Amino acid sequence: MPAPFSDGFRQRNRVAEERLAGLTTFRIGGPATVAVLDDRADLAEAIAHAPRWLGKGANLLVGDAPLPQPVMRLGRDFDYIRDLGKREGRSIVAAGSATDLAKLISHCIAAGLAGPEGLAGVPATVGGALRMNAGTVHCWTLDFVSRVEVVLPGRDAPEWIERGSMAAAYRCNGLPPGTIFLGCELALEPGDPAVLKERGAKLKKAKADTQPLALPSAGCVFKNPSKETPAGRLVDQLGLKGCRIGGAEVSPVHANFIVNPGRDALAMDVVRLVRRIRRTAFRERGIVLEMEVEAWNCPDELRAHPSELPDESSGRPVVRSSGRQDLTDACATPNASGDPTTGQTDDRTTGQGQ
Repeated sequence: MPAPFSDGFRQRNRVAEERLAGLTTFRIGGPATVAVLDDRADLAEAIAHAPRWLGKGANLLVGDAPLPQPVMRLGRDFDYIRDLGKREGRSIVAAGSATDLAKLISHCIAAGLAGPEGLAGVPATVGGALRMNAGTVHCWTLDFVSRVEVVLPGRDAPEWIERGSMAAAYRCNGLPPGTIFLGCELALEPGDPAVLKERGAKLKKAKADTQPLALPSAGCVFKNPSKETPAGRLVDQLGLKGCRIGGAEVSPVHANFIVNPGRDALAMDVVRLVRRIRRTAFRERGIVLEMEVEAWNCPDELRAHPSELPDESSGRPVVRSSGRQDLTDACATPNASGDPTTGQTDDRTTGQGQ
């Protein structure tokens, strides 16, 4: 069990035992000690407990067993939006990591500040969006950020880092793994509020029309292998759209989403479905699908090369073949193979789910 928080920490912040299924958009996850860091003065004690950092709970799969580490969420002192005036001709807006990204987007639209509306419909806190460099086909979060407030791994005090020193890329913030994001400043150009609002609304509608937003999911499961090969199109071409294992299903709407339609899926249902998709993509196309969704307390195979994944029927590693396997029957019913649920797990403690 995690070491207890001090009495003072508990008085100034909220600590409770909760099932993480209620705090993630996948609606999957076992019990954990969950603390909400409302008082910034207690940041050092929070870091000392080596917690998992949780935002809105999107882009995250949590195992079904009790989580050995505490989970930390940023609260009151990190939930803010402040207009700081102009700097070098651009309007500067500060935002804390606990702020809902949608709230920040609405603020910028109303203030006539362009850019963030391109992220409309992304389910995240500001901190989660920074950590993942979350984005759409139009833009990424760090496109508009001038600097970030972070705690780097191995340290317990925050510092500001300029955006220019961050080698950000697709779904990568450019800082060391385990960096904790506390807030940021955005440098924005002016725009017509009506135009920005219309653009944001169109982007949200496009998402609603093409993604299974009404069902529990973690968002896009895999990173796109390339611009020419989006992950969803690849999974669809492999005949896996609609494939179901236990309570987890490849969405019939968008094949890069695994959904939990009955809200009864186990984490291992998702793991086994991911295994089937990654194994099939490698065997039939030679493509290595990498996880975009972060996993806590799940089997380490989610980060393994697909050639190391066993075939469900034989237990042997995957070997590429030039033939195309008919997966219709395999995907019509839940897989009944006795997959082990034990073994090495993801024991990193520095994730910051969106």
